Amino acid sequence: MSLTKRLLPILLWGCAALPATSYALACYEDPSMSVAVKQPLGAAIAVPADVPNGTIIWESGPQSINVMCEDDYKTGSEQVYFWVNPAKATVGQGIRLGIRYKNTPLTGSAEKYGTGFYSVKKGKAYFTLNYSVYIEKYGTTPTNGQATTVSEYRVFQLDGVRALSSRPEKNLNYYVTGMNTITFMPCLPELTITPSVVNFPTPSRKAQIGAVASTANFALSLRKSCSTPFTIDARFATTAGGGSVIDGLLVPDNNSSVGISVSRAESQTPLPFNNWFTLQQLMGKGSIQNDFRADLKWRSAPVPGPFEAAVVVDMLYK
Repeated sequence: MSLTKRLLPILLWGCAALPATSYALACYEDPSMSVAVKQPLGAAIAVPADVPNGTIIWESGPQSINVMCEDDYKTGSEQVYFWVNPAKATVGQGIRLGIRYKNTPLTGSAEKYGTGFYSVKKGKAYFTLNYSVYIEKYGTTPTNGQATTVSEYRVFQLDGVRALSSRPEKNLNYYVTGMNTITFMPCLPELTITPSVVNFPTPSRKAQIGAVASTANFALSLRKSCSTPFTIDARFATTAGGGSVIDGLLVPDNNSSVGISVSRAESQTPLPFNNWFTLQQLMGKGSIQNDFRADLKWRSAPVPGPFEAAVVVDMLYK
């Protein structure tokens, strides 16, 4: 018997004895046991062709999902990883998808990033995963304006450290649908905020909780240099250090006795912070002004002194 034939059964036995670690970790949505989470893109998105690389053109907002992971082969504890773009798929041209996890952007193709959560030996691990998914302008803009023909894109798979599972029914995957509605348009509308800092007239100290203490006006003006028609959505998004939304009011960090609401000048209905609304339909070239009102409302007995709060105006083109 040759040496090769004599060693072959030993090698086969050794391989058979190794645990199948490439797909030992199984993860599901809890309690549904689903392995597919699908996030619709929503309305069609029109992206100005001249925006710089890295510009966020869509973001899912905070996502929170309950996860259950277990080690099918009971080989021990193993960290759960985001495997980004597990299929190594080409999403299209001029765009890239990523995950924002613990304020860190995660991108790549079949790249893995640790979640900080671990499976347990001979048991099930339960945890809540908080993240968001975003689409950014990236690379050369397509000449025909169509970013992608892909309708559904698999953003990530939850899996173990060594390799992706070969059994898709065992691992949680996150998809974005409606990707083929992203198109590029020839120009970027210019936004001007007037005034750039809103100052409230000095309110009376005779406070009545819920009453308007002071009012100030401001405007969002848009100028468009191309004739392509599109709709602009906007939102007043909170920002770090700019205050917190409590009971629908933006409450300054340095004075919680007051809160701020924002509405269109002609309306009495506040616009919820961090929610999208239709700002304007722009049919051709030109400029248009959108007037808004900021109301300062009492939340408690007055606390003398200045206060500061801030929001970011986000725009979405459709």
